[in-house]
Amino acid sequence: MTRPLIASLLSHIDGDASREVALQAYREAEEKHGVRVYDDHDARVAPGAFKPHMPISEERVRTLTRSWEQFDRALEPLGRAAERELVIRSLGPFVSDTGLWLAGTDLAHDHLFIFGSGEVGSWTAEQWDQHLANWAAVKQYNGRDDWTAERLVEQMRRAPRYQEWVKLLRSLIAEARGAGTRS
Repeated sequence: MTRPLIASLLSHIDGDASREVALQAYREAEEKHGVRVYDDHDARVAPGAFKPHMPISEERVRTLTRSWEQFDRALEPLGRAAERELVIRSLGPFVSDTGLWLAGTDLAHDHLFIFGSGEVGSWTAEQWDQHLANWAAVKQYNGRDDWTAERLVEQMRRAPRYQEWVKLLRSLIAEARGAGTRS
């Protein structure tokens, strides 16, 4: 079953819907799940999930992620259990509802995730793939409960027209944040 967001991406690619329709569908998905995705990030600076010591703006978080020293002073790691809870509460439902089952090298390793609840996700490709594999196993994605990161990535990349809609999604993320990238 194709999720509405993926359907809107494919509809735009096929010329049946405007780019604005696809962008609006993406923005609505972010809003519904309280997730903002930014495309100007290197997850190697601060891999994992974090929470700020005190409330700070999304723009400040983005600035902080460019320097490990500044990031470390303003945010602290969530810890494994809290990070797992963030995936269960926010990231997993976002991925499931939108259909954005993407391999970490296709999204997470160079994107920053800021959650409405204040947490920040900055995952390497490997961390992302493992989180999604765990989520897929718990939710019995495609009727299976034995997902590994490798098996899930292989499955994701076999999705119809995966590379096409991933390319469009990446440009929509940039556009949603004001970068104005178009393809």
